[in-house]
Amino acid sequence: MGEKVRDREHHERLFKASMSPVRRKIVAAIGVQGKTREELKKELDLSDFQLKFNLDWLLREGFLKEEDGKLKLTDDGIELLEAG
Repeated sequence: MGEKVRDREHHERLFKASMSPVRRKIVAAIGVQGKTREELKKELDLSDFQLKFNLDWLLREGFLKEEDGKLKLTDDGIELLEAG
């Protein structure tokens, strides 16, 4: 039973993330190589608020991690990237 709940929660998180064009754009820009916040800010046409709000959400929900000053996709982030 616990497995089904986790699967449902996982799919709900993926759905919420995929429904946001901004989040999909951020995940695609980060890609498999990773990017710094500054690189994303230069590359994406987003306000500071949009970028921070969505990065914070993606980090909190486990789609991104920050290592050595770079944002990188987690396994869930890669799954979101592949889902398009």
